[in-house]
Amino acid sequence: MNANTETPATSAWLLALLAPLLWGTTYPVTKAWLAGIDPMWLATLRILVPGLMMLPLVPLSVWRSKWLQIVVLSSLNIGIFTALLFAGIQRLPGGMAATLTASMPLQILLIRALMGRLPSALQLLSAVGGIAGVALLVWQSPQQLDWLGVAFSLLAATSMSLGVLLIPVLGKDIKPMVMTSAQLALAGIVLLIVTLLSGSPFPSLDTGAIIALGWLGPVTMGLGYIIWFRSVSRLPVDKLAFLGLVNPVVAVVSGVLFLNEVLTLVQMFAIVLVLACVLIAQHPAASERGLRRRKAVA
Repeated sequence: MNANTETPATSAWLLALLAPLLWGTTYPVTKAWLAGIDPMWLATLRILVPGLMMLPLVPLSVWRSKWLQIVVLSSLNIGIFTALLFAGIQRLPGGMAATLTASMPLQILLIRALMGRLPSALQLLSAVGGIAGVALLVWQSPQQLDWLGVAFSLLAATSMSLGVLLIPVLGKDIKPMVMTSAQLALAGIVLLIVTLLSGSPFPSLDTGAIIALGWLGPVTMGLGYIIWFRSVSRLPVDKLAFLGLVNPVVAVVSGVLFLNEVLTLVQMFAIVLVLACVLIAQHPAASERGLRRRKAVA
């Protein structure tokens, strides 16, 4: 009985881990094949292409009956998040923006605390340790701190945190594939309009750039979000959010493997720290249920 009940849970977590693993390849792929491309067009094409490809999967009945839920979720999880993320990246070093965005697990715990679901000490420790690990891994100190950039990056994490917490509520009657398709299509169209209005010319793309966009769009964005939204509806959000900390780890390791970048001792320690925090956050003791179980046994 135990094996049968634990196997599906294990496979669900392994599948959920695939999403941040895919997202982590964004850095080396962008640096190798998409350097110099306008970030707004890059974000637009990355979301719009899989969104249009998956648009036929969304029945008209879903648009009619769930349009408000789709607008809210698409805005928080993709549209507002992407806009704030790139706004932060434009004002801050990439490593600093990544570190601030890594506050998402901590923000989810704080939001849930405001709702009356207090986190355990292990959860808080893992969240703070995860942020510290990401900082050691990718931090780049700016010459002059741009506080507006800091606010943008933190608010990007807040947007995604709220979106993730609302998926089980607003998206409970929508299949993950349909929900992902609708969010990507809507966000992609909105971003296209914004990018066109900005007056930025369409970038010149060679064969390598087109193949890279094929990976970043349909694979990392399309497949990645399908897996992520499916996992959000089936796994505890307070634990699932910590898997996002794997993203910068994959980015740095990919740079070492494929871009001949050098991994320092500090970064090695940071990788161990981040992965340890992710694992500790998954421990049964790092949850309200785990705390209640221990008290009941005592």
